[in-house]
Amino acid sequence: MAKKKKSEQFRYFIYISAFILVLLFLILLKTVSERYYPSLSTIVSFNSSLRQQSMNSSKNYSYANGVINKYFQFNAHGPVISTPSVVNGVIYFGTNKDQVYALSATTGKLIWKITVDNMVMTEPLVVKGMVYIGTGNNAYKKVGGKTVRGAGNNAIYALSSSSGKVIWMKSTNGENMPSFAYKKGNIYVANGGAHFYSINAMTGNVNWRLKLKGYVSMSSMDLSGNVAYFGEGKPLQTQYVAAVNIKTKKILWQKPMPDSFGGVTDCSPSSNSQYLVISGLGLSPTPNKFYEILYVLSKKTGDVVWTHILGFGPNPFAMETSSPIIIGNNIYVGNPVGKGKFYSFNINTGDLNWVIKIYGVQKGASVYSNGILYFGDGFDNFYAVKASNGDVLGVHRFGVGKIAQFTAANPALVNNEIYMGSDNGYLYAFPDTYLYQYNYEFIKYSVWSLFYHVFGVRW
Repeated sequence: MAKKKKSEQFRYFIYISAFILVLLFLILLKTVSERYYPSLSTIVSFNSSLRQQSMNSSKNYSYANGVINKYFQFNAHGPVISTPSVVNGVIYFGTNKDQVYALSATTGKLIWKITVDNMVMTEPLVVKGMVYIGTGNNAYKKVGGKTVRGAGNNAIYALSSSSGKVIWMKSTNGENMPSFAYKKGNIYVANGGAHFYSINAMTGNVNWRLKLKGYVSMSSMDLSGNVAYFGEGKPLQTQYVAAVNIKTKKILWQKPMPDSFGGVTDCSPSSNSQYLVISGLGLSPTPNKFYEILYVLSKKTGDVVWTHILGFGPNPFAMETSSPIIIGNNIYVGNPVGKGKFYSFNINTGDLNWVIKIYGVQKGASVYSNGILYFGDGFDNFYAVKASNGDVLGVHRFGVGKIAQFTAANPALVNNEIYMGSDNGYLYAFPDTYLYQYNYEFIKYSVWSLFYHVFGVRW
């Protein structure tokens, strides 16, 4: 009887061992099949002198050509919420410790830094030897009996790109956290004082301004031709998307986003010739539960064409939405509430192309080049994902001293090099091929993916 029991135990051991071997083989097969290195000779190329906002019009922070293949990290000693701008071999970015930095894009060596009057969350706008940044924070104060977003000092700065010297500074009532746009000698600013400004880029003089319905938090405008699009609103109140014609100096439309009571004013919209895409935050009937809504609007009228609820979860705070990008006929966007997910939709039909599960919630935006999306999450991981089908090609976990959360800042991809700020106070620079190296995080993610394909579930 004992021999029979031992025989059965041995048989079970063989079955389990065989299952584990098959599982490991399938994992290896999957990881090998997904190894994909983008051709270094076919990197998307854009003329940086034509960029209005250190990016092209689809909100894709990918430009230039060539190869750098360097790895470095720079300790800025404060959260880097500012998306880096890389122009003529120099990285410009700000921190929540009131600093603006300029570094060598190839070595990470400090060129200059300057202290300003408040937090810097804008992507520096670099034009004709000048660097334009805004300062402010997400607290509130009273100005002339009215509440504005942005406690303490708030200002718009023009700095020398070579030295960091202040050329001019203009104080404003509200924060200037969204990134600016530039066109024909003027910069355009939508801010926490509930105003839209046109400012002479050389002198800092205000050309004109318009009153808005609400504050603009982190919604960096999409400037398409002569029309600027952005989100605005007030906490726990109706959220709006606005369109301002900078030529006629008039608001074309301000449309309420159905069911959104936050988030729209945090989201940087993206557009093509026909549609505008933005995200918002809805309040669930369940206590302390929220949901993310993706909106696709008509650029001409602001009418909602279709929506999609991305997921439910707790309030993500601070940055309440993920900023979408548009590549061809597809939208790519994350979900900052609930469990981490990242999506692709057909912009014309609203059909879901694919959705993948990631370790942490994704805020900010992704960056696209040569068929691959790159983005970070709130659990320190950075991903390379095939845009056509959602295959995860690489995962790398960062961390220097403490966790390296990737939140509101967007990655920039220049000369095959990715530049990304983190909440732990570091700016990272690494080649995109760095993500395709075998590592523990990628193998672990492959186990997730295998269970999904074999059993139809993920955890």
